[in-house]
Amino acid sequence: MMLQIKHWVAALLGISGIALGTLVPGGPIETRSFVHIDLLTLGVFNTFLTTLVLGSLLLIYFVLQSQRWAMLTAAGAGLSYLGVYGLDLAKIFPVSPDAMPPALLAIEVLGTVLSLPLMLLSIQALQASKQRTLANVTFSHPDNPHYIQLPHIVITISLGIAALSIITFATSSAMGL
Repeated sequence: MMLQIKHWVAALLGISGIALGTLVPGGPIETRSFVHIDLLTLGVFNTFLTTLVLGSLLLIYFVLQSQRWAMLTAAGAGLSYLGVYGLDLAKIFPVSPDAMPPALLAIEVLGTVLSLPLMLLSIQALQASKQRTLANVTFSHPDNPHYIQLPHIVITISLGIAALSIITFATSSAMGL
């Protein structure tokens, strides 16, 4: 079986999301202190990182479904990974008085390298999808405009709680609280 571009994009999203997810402050890899950074700034940054990780993992499904918007979003995620790692490796933000642990450096270099093919392959998949005729997929739903799909609500609430927990933990750990 030959792997399509979308499979490579999905794999790169998964690897990138998991790699960045392992770098939560207070974990075994990211041990630097960021107590000198404003709490709001750190909270916003951790919110962005958490959204990038969870969004990348969720995006895999839509990439595998060949959704054009997902390919474009995957390219944006690749650019975001490049920016996040590039800023840290260039010691622009976040800056810590502590030295970067070797494992963190290795993951950030790997993440930087993976961000490039993620962007390129996402754009290539987007261009390939323009050349194909995409069938319209319709979803049946009840005539009731107030119909709510319980599983989607449960998943959304669960992801929200997980994201808030990750952001709180990462921010408090980075602040040494």
